[in-house]
Amino acid sequence: MEKIKYFDYEKLAHQMHVPDAILRRIKREVKEEFPSDRMMYELHVLRAVRSGYWQKQVTA
Repeated sequence: MEKIKYFDYEKLAHQMHVPDAILRRIKREVKEEFPSDRMMYELHVLRAVRSGYWQKQVTA
């Protein structure tokens, strides 16, 4: 059985030109907070990508 995907955060990350390293870091940090809740995990990754906060990491 395939895992359910709730939010297409990867497509959004690609559209927003989020570097792969930054997306991996976001995913790792969110996974620590929501290790067993896939919906909350995907929602928070999506919110982190949409927030644009990661852009400060790229330009720093």
